[in-house]
Amino acid sequence: MDRYHLKGLDTYRGIAALIVLFCHIELFKDQFGYDNLLKHAFYKYTGGHTAVILFFVLSGFLITLLLLNGKNKFKKISLKNFYLRRIFRVWPLYYLIIIVSYLLIDYSPSSSTIVLCLTIFPNIAHALGAGWSISPQIWSIGVEEQFYIAWPFLVKNNNNMFKVSLFIFVFLTILPHGLLFTLNRIYPDPTLMTLINKIFFGTKFNCMAFGGFVAVIYNEKKSFINLLNRNIFISYSLTILPFFLWLSGYHLNLFQDELYSVLFAISILILTTNTKIINIDNPISKYFGKISYGIYMYHWIILELLFRNKILNIENNQIFNISIYSITIGLTLSISTFSYYFIEKPFLKIKEKYSR
Repeated sequence: MDRYHLKGLDTYRGIAALIVLFCHIELFKDQFGYDNLLKHAFYKYTGGHTAVILFFVLSGFLITLLLLNGKNKFKKISLKNFYLRRIFRVWPLYYLIIIVSYLLIDYSPSSSTIVLCLTIFPNIAHALGAGWSISPQIWSIGVEEQFYIAWPFLVKNNNNMFKVSLFIFVFLTILPHGLLFTLNRIYPDPTLMTLINKIFFGTKFNCMAFGGFVAVIYNEKKSFINLLNRNIFISYSLTILPFFLWLSGYHLNLFQDELYSVLFAISILILTTNTKIINIDNPISKYFGKISYGIYMYHWIILELLFRNKILNIENNQIFNISIYSITIGLTLSISTFSYYFIEKPFLKIKEKYSR
């Protein structure tokens, strides 16, 4: 069941991982006093957070589709097998990153940081200001793992996931704003309101739920698909629209992530169902997609080591930029490739034993 591949998804994963990498290079340049792109207003809204939203939508879409596929094929969903597959896919690299970053970088995490990150709650630690700062990108792994604690139960026990997934998306989108609105009137404590905002910012379950929502549409062959694919111009426009808005720096003060989750989900739905849309996959983009988990997880450690140890202490700005990008990308891709074949793949083979 996990060998379920749809065109375009590997490329989307690769794009998201590489954009996160590029954005974090600029972030490190800013933190260590180098000239960087963060000072430009345009770059403020074209950063890596939106790439993570794309990851969430992709994950919600694909995992839900796999669950529905299994339910259709075998008339049941094995929750035990589902959780074992998640464990063998996600946990080995997750815990390896925590261990390696701790051993290689001078860092003294608090007890709350250790407990929350080791129990797959790095996003909560991040919201509390106690995140794993030497590899903070692991916060998104916590979001996905927490989401999939309950999601397979819903898919297994509900025959109308179309309404359920849409309700969850709408409810979790409105909930934080409703809480903040109420608190602002009955108990306007800034610290509490900031904490609530950070927790919901770091638990984008609604974005994953909308990925699941379009997976239900895909699975049930809803007429909405035909409507999207009826006109090739509209299909192409909706496919590229979220990327055009993203890379042009379009921003909303409210519901920014939710807007992009909807647009990304529609783009994914068109890309995977419309035979007239060009297949954007190619050997290089599929390769990046295959090792995207490693790219996402390893790059921060590489940047920490390069910048903290001043390995590239070069005064010429052009040479410095060429060097930092070349070395960071080269090392990240090399380590991610090694990790995929020699660390992740053995666990992936075990994972396949629980494919039903």
